[in-house]
Amino acid sequence: MTLAEALPPPELTEVARWTIRSVDDLAMVRAALQAALQDPVEAPAGGSGGTTAVVLGTVAQAEIQRIVLVASELATNALRHGSPPFSVRLLRDESSATVDVVDHRPDVPPVLAARRAPGAGGFGLQLARRVSREVGWFRSGDDEKHVWACFRTL
Repeated sequence: MTLAEALPPPELTEVARWTIRSVDDLAMVRAALQAALQDPVEAPAGGSGGTTAVVLGTVAQAEIQRIVLVASELATNALRHGSPPFSVRLLRDESSATVDVVDHRPDVPPVLAARRAPGAGGFGLQLARRVSREVGWFRSGDDEKHVWACFRTL
């Protein structure tokens, strides 16, 4: 079964982006994502087109751990099943954080793992669905595939 094709929530502002070249970059992305979620961020009100700045507060530690875990799972999937270049984006608004993992295989939709033996792996998307508010994916006009997960931060 494939994951639902959908855009992430509107009115989000990109606050950080990291490039991944190999699995060796995942530790750096996890640490940088955690730091970005712990620090207050100033962003335009009403998304990226706003003119009034708002401060996006820090995120609770338990939620940070869930966000970092899901970002790592989605990035690992991109490395395993996608084509480079790969990137991880952090998007925020006043009440949510979204991680968006980008690869260049829009012809390969994300597939939810079927039943498998314990320890067989392949449950990253299932995990993302369980711990996030919403998960989806979409193709962009630049031959990109975006797989994203949204989390409530308030």
